[in-house]
Amino acid sequence: MGEESGKRRAGRPRAEEAEQKRRGLIMTALEEFARAGYHAASLRDIAEKAQVSSRTLYNHYPDKLALFAACLEYSSSQIQMELPHFDGDLERHLVAYATEVQRHLSQELSLQIATLIYREGTEFEALREIARVQFEQYQVGPVAVILKDHGVPAADCHELAKQFVAMAFGEWQRRLLFGGPVMSEAEMLGQAQLVAQIFLRGICRGT
Repeated sequence: MGEESGKRRAGRPRAEEAEQKRRGLIMTALEEFARAGYHAASLRDIAEKAQVSSRTLYNHYPDKLALFAACLEYSSSQIQMELPHFDGDLERHLVAYATEVQRHLSQELSLQIATLIYREGTEFEALREIARVQFEQYQVGPVAVILKDHGVPAADCHELAKQFVAMAFGEWQRRLLFGGPVMSEAEMLGQAQLVAQIFLRGICRGT
């Protein structure tokens, strides 16, 4: 019995353990990209800090760009996992969503990665494309679903969602680009409320 148990422990990691290792690698990579920047980050250093072999890293992510894309995918998907269930009318739904996403984007690691993309995206076009895909999927996409669920014509949802997101996170972006303190909880809520009111009056104009 003891021998069989030992063999089991020495075999392939369970799915949960493998996923835990993958998350650890992603978080280590995120922190290293945030610290060193995309260009200067070393896959060898990331593997060493994550306590995995370089071969294991390359088996999952063939190059630095693939690893960075996985990092953004993980970070963006965490926003949706952390969002609470929303109740109420469209305005309340939009306000709650915008507030929660601003809160996530204002975390130190998120700000560092966003700064990296702004700083190095001019040199590495692939970084901008990865960020654009994540923006469409994890910021614009959920707002389009919210609008559709509240009766906005499906053909209009995507374009309207892009406009709402641009407005809702404009102040966050302004501070990131030009400097300024991280928005307080009250400022996030106030920004979300103001933008939702302006946005919805625009939709309802003439109806």
